[in-house]
Amino acid sequence: MKKEKSKMFTLMIVPHSTRRPISLDLSKGFVIALSIIFTGIVVWAGLIIHKQIDYWAMSSENKVLVKETEYFTQEIIKTRQMADNLKEIERELKKLLGLKDKKKIIQSGGPSVSDLENVTKYLQEKKLTITVSEFNKHFSALKTETNELKESFAETNKFIQSERSRWASTPSVVPCYGPISCPFGPRVHPIKGNREIHLAIDIEADRGTPIKTTANGEVILADWQPGYGKLVVIDHGWGFMTRYGHCSSIIVKRGQKVKKNQVIAYVGSTGYATAPHLHYEIWKNGIAQNPAKYLTEAILK
Repeated sequence: MKKEKSKMFTLMIVPHSTRRPISLDLSKGFVIALSIIFTGIVVWAGLIIHKQIDYWAMSSENKVLVKETEYFTQEIIKTRQMADNLKEIERELKKLLGLKDKKKIIQSGGPSVSDLENVTKYLQEKKLTITVSEFNKHFSALKTETNELKESFAETNKFIQSERSRWASTPSVVPCYGPISCPFGPRVHPIKGNREIHLAIDIEADRGTPIKTTANGEVILADWQPGYGKLVVIDHGWGFMTRYGHCSSIIVKRGQKVKKNQVIAYVGSTGYATAPHLHYEIWKNGIAQNPAKYLTEAILK
């Protein structure tokens, strides 16, 4: 009997009033079971609270991630729109210059602006989670597209620079102002009296009038020559060469680089000349050209 009582616990409840205390006899097994249940409830509650805290933290991080994703998506959209605009400019530029694409630009494709805008829409509706791999895919496509555009623009720029060089090397301005006293073609030589082909135009001008080179180039001769008197010859590249004869004085030297409209000499009447004028020749690929075709009639008048 004593052993059975030793396995019992007495729980006494003493009220603050004058009522009699209440005593409850609880078995040891019941107390242990109750303790286990209480401990389980505490542990379970702790886990629930911990998960809730993790959920709140993750939810907050997800909101930040969504905002950052939306921002980067917008940046991708802007970059894509810029790339599309550059493609259009590049196409128009090549069309204007008469160039043809060696290959179609942007062979790799990539997401369109509308595709990228849908990403933002889905994010706002919380229907889509953008992964790192998807972002890498978008950036990779844009990188490939940008590199191809860069190559295409480099090719176009090379062509433009080449055309600029060709234009700068093409005689296109007036060496000096004045009326044409003798045109290109057949004539009677004013001193010798024989018929010949005049491979130049003679521009009448006062002695000492500045003579300007008509294109960029290099002086290959600046000296006295029979018939020409004091002569300047300039190699412009691209097959062009110009000659400026009967000069009164020359202010450039052989090997000197000159620019279009640069003064190289002054009008005179040295050599076979009856009066001050400029004897002006244009040669292309070894063939004499009519200089008047390279100048506007209005300027020469």
